[in-house]
Amino acid sequence: MKYIKYITMGLLVGLFAACSDKDVTYDMTQADNSTKAFVQIFNMAPIANSAANYAYMVDINGYQYQNNMASMLLPRNGVPSGGTNLFFTVDAGTLSIKLHKKENVTYVKEGNGYYYIDVYGVKNVIQNGTTIYLLESDNVKDAQGNVLKDAVQYAGENLDGKNVRDSLLNIKERFVAEPYYSGSCQVAAGKRYHVFIYDMSKDPIAVEMDNIPAMPEVQRQNTGVELPEPIGEGVIIKFYNFLYESEGVPYPHKLQAYFKNQETGVYDVKCGEPFGFGEACKWSIVPLIKQAYNDLGRNRMDFNFHVIDASGHDLGVLTYGTNNKEFTDYYSRYDIGRAYMMFAIGVRDGSGVTMVTPRWVSM
Repeated sequence: MKYIKYITMGLLVGLFAACSDKDVTYDMTQADNSTKAFVQIFNMAPIANSAANYAYMVDINGYQYQNNMASMLLPRNGVPSGGTNLFFTVDAGTLSIKLHKKENVTYVKEGNGYYYIDVYGVKNVIQNGTTIYLLESDNVKDAQGNVLKDAVQYAGENLDGKNVRDSLLNIKERFVAEPYYSGSCQVAAGKRYHVFIYDMSKDPIAVEMDNIPAMPEVQRQNTGVELPEPIGEGVIIKFYNFLYESEGVPYPHKLQAYFKNQETGVYDVKCGEPFGFGEACKWSIVPLIKQAYNDLGRNRMDFNFHVIDASGHDLGVLTYGTNNKEFTDYYSRYDIGRAYMMFAIGVRDGSGVTMVTPRWVSM
């Protein structure tokens, strides 16, 4: 027993010595707030959310941002992606943004085979017996009518106009040299910005990000439960307005966001203050009663907008489409304590990309 006692004491001493030996550090560089600004970049222009409008490479002040095709900038979305409340660090002053599409490299007929130009500019000839790479969606069939996919041996199949995918192109994708969008704006040192592309022919808007407020706890009655319990008061939300009245014409009035009261079913829970085109309301805490007593603290929330004119008069609920239907929208899951950025974008009168309200989790 003495041996066990001394061994245990020795292990504890060693453990404390190991813990106090040195601090754990990470390989990172502290940003200089006196010279650097911090930006998230969003594409909220009224364009279709389709592959033709994907930015496969984003150039930010001459630096190329790409992530193995997994974190491209899509319409109605932003970068950095893959996490919440992430920012690029850039030099203060002029922020230059360029978006590039992926170049379509296709097979070209030549003699009894095909060729393509690889990422290094080398002409690669495809003839019988040479490996080719195909997706099932290419719909290239062999002599028996079977659709070919992945790596196969070329045997005279029709590859006209099909995209090239080989080991080189899978490692390093090609991009169109000329950007399909180019614009710039000003950002100041030590500040965080949400930078919005709102028109593919105009410079972006940089909106300084205000601080997300702390979430207080309240004694809140939960659905189906008689006893109240301490819980976060709700969710933290702000809205941005990039809504167009018609194609190319910004919506002329301000919007006031309202959420549906979970207890009465009436849209009377005000979120922030009225905000015009290119503006945002400040972060607001919106009450949320969680779905059930023993869940993780979430529920559905519905919202609409009221139209506020230049004199501050409320003109009623915003309508949209050719039939002027009252606009409402919802997300089926909001989590208590989280912060959400909401966007009013698209074209209200139905003459272009339909009005939508994408959402971005900020915290």
